[in-house]
Amino acid sequence: MTDQKPNETSLPEGDHQAQARRKRRYSNFAIAFVLLVSFCLIAFSIATPEILHRSHIAALRKRGAQVVTVFETPDPIEKLIGDQPAFRLHEKVLGVEFFQCPVADADLQAISHWPNLEFVTISHADVSQQAILQLISHCPQLRRLQIVSCQNIKPAFIHRIRNSYRSLEIGYRGVAYLGIAGKAHPRGCEVTFIDPGKPAEMAGLRIGDIITSFNSKKVSSFEQLVDLIGECASGDEVTINLLRNERELSVQCTLTDWTGRLR
Repeated sequence: MTDQKPNETSLPEGDHQAQARRKRRYSNFAIAFVLLVSFCLIAFSIATPEILHRSHIAALRKRGAQVVTVFETPDPIEKLIGDQPAFRLHEKVLGVEFFQCPVADADLQAISHWPNLEFVTISHADVSQQAILQLISHCPQLRRLQIVSCQNIKPAFIHRIRNSYRSLEIGYRGVAYLGIAGKAHPRGCEVTFIDPGKPAEMAGLRIGDIITSFNSKKVSSFEQLVDLIGECASGDEVTINLLRNERELSVQCTLTDWTGRLR
């Protein structure tokens, strides 16, 4: 008499059903496992760039930069979860202010990959003209650019980019500081503000004075005066001709470093 291994056909009906249930459980477990792994991979692919992005923002803020952001949800996810603020995943950067914050060309190249940038302020920075051009060309939504006391950025370069990017508002100040704000006047530039304790006040300028020339060069607007100051260095002594109550006056003024913000 020979021994025979029982096969599936020789199993009782109850054992067949138990085996079928086990197969279904294994199959369901395998499907759940695959779905879980897929979900984790998708979540990882979404989260990793955002984590790096937010780390960059945090690093800039730690160095003293002011980074203006808003949160938004990527379109595919928004269709699934609706407009729920708690699920807004992406931190979109609208603006960066490097005001007296260490900044170099590499920093401008890094933020040029943020296509939603609308405004940037660069102050007291050793940046190149090429880095400025790259930032402008890579950020189509950039509307305002302020450059203050950057040694390598000169008025002639500012004129070129203003002519090339007419929709871009560019505020510029050179490394030297006079300490006034002004507006156009038929006879020159009318002084509308004087920074207390700064070179203009120390030289005796007053609100309402009309500056007619700066270092023997005729002044026709505040913007032109800014460009003339931008050609100077801190410590330069300049001659300012002005009108005060129809009297012609001439004052000597020693420019200093830029310490304030654009008005």
